Amino acid sequence: MIAQGLVAPVAAAAAADTTHGLPAWLMDTERLGVMLVRLGLTVLTAFLAQRLLFLLVRRGEIWLEGASRRSGHAVQRAHTIGQLLRHGVTALVGGWALLHGLEILGWDVKPLLVGASILGAAIGFGAQLLVRDVIAGTFIFIEDQFVVGDTIEVNGNPATVEAVTLRSTRLRDFQGRELHVPNGEMKLVVNHSRGWNRAVVDLPVAPGQDLASALRAAETVAAALNGDPAWGPLLLEPFTTLGFDRVSPEGSTLRLVARARPGGDAARLARELRLRVLERWRAEGIRTAADPPGSRAGPPPAAPER
Repeated sequence: MIAQGLVAPVAAAAAADTTHGLPAWLMDTERLGVMLVRLGLTVLTAFLAQRLLFLLVRRGEIWLEGASRRSGHAVQRAHTIGQLLRHGVTALVGGWALLHGLEILGWDVKPLLVGASILGAAIGFGAQLLVRDVIAGTFIFIEDQFVVGDTIEVNGNPATVEAVTLRSTRLRDFQGRELHVPNGEMKLVVNHSRGWNRAVVDLPVAPGQDLASALRAAETVAAALNGDPAWGPLLLEPFTTLGFDRVSPEGSTLRLVARARPGGDAARLARELRLRVLERWRAEGIRTAADPPGSRAGPPPAAPER
């Protein structure tokens, strides 16, 4: 009887605290409703704060674009800065909403913050590669090495920058593949979207050809391309003929160069000039080193009349 009298209050207290294995506050509809309302307000506040900060970031981008008179590089740099700030805003607002939600649910977040700081310090000592990537990303941003939209060459692989964060850079190569490169792994970066690019055209001439005629024909074609309204505006400096760089029993190499706007203009100009010169040489009977031995250059024979 005495044992039953001691067990009964304990069982009653347990039944009062939990129902069907759930904490009592979950069964308290009034308290649960207040918590759900507070959680909803927290989510709504976080969403509105994120939208407001995104709006401020966008205003900052517009101001940077206007201050630099909307030059191409300045617009790309403003977009890159805005992208980095948006990532930071999302992380900051999301972290605040999570901590505030835990506090509403009854968790004491102070020990959690202390533990997180200690854990973060421990991870920081172990995650040296992550720290290296973040530091490298910071200097990429400070030194303005490249921005979104630039065509760069990372460790010998050319690609277009699609996104930049403090930890990594997302690229898109010529085949359309998406590349994610940690910023600390970028040992050598070549930016093809700054300043100017040089268009280089090397044309091999077969042995035994009239080099003076080949040179005059190439100069005439280059002058015509320089004055072409469809191609001339792509040039910062016109095509000039440097002459024959190599003369050997296997043939000679004629080089023409020009300066073009950054990007793919130099490659397009080089392909166009190369095609025009080769067509002119073939029309004048000048063979190239790529022609098979014994072949004859010149205009194609006319079709026989029927």
